[in-house]
Amino acid sequence: MISNPKNDFERLFGSYPEGHCFEIENCQAHKKINNKAKSKDEGLKIAEFLLLDASGDKTTISIVEAKSSAPRDFDAYIDEVKDKLSNSLSLFLAVYLQRHKDTEISDLFKNVDISGVDFKMILVIQNYPDSLDHLQVKLKNSIKKTARIWNVDLNSVLVMNEAGARRHGLIREIAA
Repeated sequence: MISNPKNDFERLFGSYPEGHCFEIENCQAHKKINNKAKSKDEGLKIAEFLLLDASGDKTTISIVEAKSSAPRDFDAYIDEVKDKLSNSLSLFLAVYLQRHKDTEISDLFKNVDISGVDFKMILVIQNYPDSLDHLQVKLKNSIKKTARIWNVDLNSVLVMNEAGARRHGLIREIAA
């Protein structure tokens, strides 16, 4: 489970191996940036967490944004998600490069050769039907510039519901 879930849906995420989850939404760098903001609009919107997977041939860092619902106004919704995922990638790289000194990033993240990492940008929506293709296309189109800058494969931009997150190992199985 992530340590400071905002709702019951976020309580489903985890548990992850020690040091593999960076709760970027609660990190000191994010808090300091938002404390300097003169208004809420100047604040930095950020995803919930980053998840490190070094188990395969290629190291992957997934940036995960969890939403309990999706409104009918998809354009504004997707724009907000794009901002959160893009900001999270930028803030993580700034933390990794030690542009912010007070960080809680684990040694596992610190020791990753960032030049060889594959990034995934994942939106998980609770209680959403399996027909997510239209949202995935919108998110991919919205995040293209960030993906090009950081050489993130657009096929690594994913939208999934709770069942999909469970299949990908992001959400734990509920005990029967």
